[in-house]
Amino acid sequence: MHKLPRFFYAILMTLTISACSSTLGSHQIPVQPPVKPESNAADINPPSMTPDEQIAKLQTITASDKFIPTLGRGDLLNVSVYDEPDLTINAIPVRPDGRISFPLVGDVMTEGLTVSELNNELTNRLSRFILSPKVSVIVQEFNSQQFTIFGEVVKPGVYPLKTDISITEALAGAGGLNKGQFRATSVELADLTHAFIARKGEVLPVDFVRLIRQGDLRYDISLQSGDYIYIPSGLSKEVYILGEVNKPMLFAFRENMPMSRTLAQAEGFTPDADLKRIHILRGSLHNPSVMMIDFKEVLAGNAREVALQPGDIVYVPPTGLTSFARVIDKIVPTIQALQVGIILGQTVSE
Repeated sequence: MHKLPRFFYAILMTLTISACSSTLGSHQIPVQPPVKPESNAADINPPSMTPDEQIAKLQTITASDKFIPTLGRGDLLNVSVYDEPDLTINAIPVRPDGRISFPLVGDVMTEGLTVSELNNELTNRLSRFILSPKVSVIVQEFNSQQFTIFGEVVKPGVYPLKTDISITEALAGAGGLNKGQFRATSVELADLTHAFIARKGEVLPVDFVRLIRQGDLRYDISLQSGDYIYIPSGLSKEVYILGEVNKPMLFAFRENMPMSRTLAQAEGFTPDADLKRIHILRGSLHNPSVMMIDFKEVLAGNAREVALQPGDIVYVPPTGLTSFARVIDKIVPTIQALQVGIILGQTVSE
């Protein structure tokens, strides 16, 4: 068996973390003060949004983020000119040089144009040969537009966004959720509570439990190019340590797992770590419960140790990071990189 070199993961993490400074959508989630000795360490702020508030935010995002795809290499186009049968051609490929070939007008640069823009370009060029040409451009396959599904689906991977496709249609196209055998019974392996969809690095407020289990199709939004869907395993109990630590990673959960002992497995902190404002996120990533811990007070014995739970994300922020939205901004791409690295490692081993 072969394993990916250790330096591969180091490079992957370095590139990902360094790219996480982009500004993403706002997540207005209240954060409770550091835990005091008299506090209950399990006392965490509840999720900030109700289901109705989630739907309202999701509708606002999708309404303001109108997706107009542009054409690219590998797309297949159907082009026709009204009342000109010789100028009706199907499955015209956008070549690797970004161009298509069409009778009378020759090569046309297509990559980066919308369907409407290509339609206008062909109309203008054909008007030199035909009186008032009526051109119709239809995309047969949008192979240049892609989305990603990782985790507990039958066929994880990168898929072309060939048509207008929703989350549930994408999951079905990936073979559905993985199933296994437990005591002679078929069970799903997916953890829908922690499943999420990210767009341009921002976690969208999609509740996969309500969508898949309860059939609430208000969450079944159409995908856009670059969307990332992750369905974690319900069998592996993991805890993430991310941020300003020397070894961001996920660790197998163990009973009575205190935060300080888990942080030690991350092999220390970077010089920029803000130990007075360590965040613990619990529950779904799109609508988590949040607690902020003053780790220096814990080490000094002035605040209680915190017992972690399966699926917790411990994030050590850099000094000067004041917005919780920026915390989410940095967590999402790092988790994506970890999962990509793990899947690549499993693929090479197999």
